[in-house]
Formats: sequence, C-alpha cells, structure tokens
Amino acid sequence: EEIFFAKGALEMLLPQCTKYMFGTQTVPLTKQNEAEFLAEAYEIGRKGLRVLALAKGRSLQDLIYCGLVGITDPPRPLVRESIEMLMQSGVRVKMVTGDAQETAMAIANLIGIDTIHQQTLSGQEMDQLNEHQLDKVANNVSVFYRVTPRHKLAIVKSLQRTGNIVGMTGDGVNDGVALKKADIGIAMGKNGTDVCKEAADMILVNDDFHTIILLSVFRLTFTVF
Repeated sequence: EEIFFAKGALEMLLPQCTKYMFGTQTVPLTKQNEAEFLAEAYEIGRKGLRVLALAKGRSLQDLIYCGLVGITDPPRPLVRESIEMLMQSGVRVKMVTGDAQETAMAIANLIGIDTIHQQTLSGQEMDQLNEHQLDKVANNVSVFYRVTPRHKLAIVKSLQRTGNIVGMTGDGVNDGVALKKADIGIAMGKNGTDVCKEAADMILVNDDFHTIILLSVFRLTFTVF
C-alpha cells in the first residue's frame, strides 16, 4: 500500500486535506478546524519561527492533516549591525523569503529592516502586477514574502530596470538564477549549495554577512535571501 507524506506551507497543504489527526483518531476536517489551525500557524510565525504543516494519506488530494512544526532559523551573528551600517552608507536592504508574512515580519524587525515606513509584498501579489507596476512599487518594498525562484528573479530585474545596482546574497538552489542575474551575486561558502556558488560572482568563505560591509562603497540595493 502506497502512503504519501507531505510538508509545506499550511495554506497550500490544508486545501488538500479532508481529515485531521485528533490523538490517535482520524476526524473529518471542518472550516472551523481550518481556521483554528491557520490561527495557530500565525501565532507560531509571529515568534519568528518557520512554520511547516505535515500531512499524510493514500492520495495527495485526500490527505490527513497531522500538525505543525515550528523551526527556528536565527539570523547570522552581526547581521543587524551589518544592515544598520549598510543603510547608513546609503545601501537599501531588502529581505526576500519564502516564509509566511508573520514570520518574515518578525525576522525583519529582529534584524533592523524597516517594516513601518516601507511596504511588504507577497509572491501572490506580485503575480497580479505587470513589469511596469512592479517597477513602481519594488523600490518601496522592504520585505518580499512567500516568493518562489521566479519571483526572486523578477525582483532583481525590476530593481535593475529602475536604475539600481543590485547585490544579492543566497545559499540555496532556489537562489541560483537570481544570483546569476544580480550585478553582484554573493553566495555563502560554508552552507551554500554548489549551484549557488557557481552562479555567484563572490563567495563568502566564512558565511559572515558582516563582510558585505566592504561592498558598501558601491551603494548597492541589497536583497537578503
């Protein structure tokens, strides 16, 4: 017998579920249950944790919701100080992440990225914009959330079209295409994937974000992934 195990964003996984685990029992999933699970995920995300939903089933269209996992992924040392120094040097720093809005906002506030005077934009909202519309708002967005590799590339291109020199940091396979397109692609040397390193112009061998301060003389717009 074939059983599927799935993990991912709750709002994407929950529509595929028809039941949920209550102790050792399987119970039909109601709209009220869905609202409760979404509220629970929101509260976990507000603490700065990356939230993953877990499910299983014999069909990907008929899954059983199993629960949530909150994963801590703390910022690297000196990131807040580095971002502050970059901004004082005239560099605009933007965070681009696949995390949910509440998680992204919590991390942004933790590392000193302005979420009060600047906008936030989701990948889904980006899909509703054409290139011209994205160009008009991208410079005023400090946090892009729930984005895919396609969105990351679109962000880099948009910032370049509006006259910015774009530096981008990344460590995952999903960052490769956007790193290649950025004016200066910067990969993490210790934890970065081979795809990421091959696409980058520069590799931080110590994975120390503080090193990027040396590039501030270029007055870049930095995207932090």
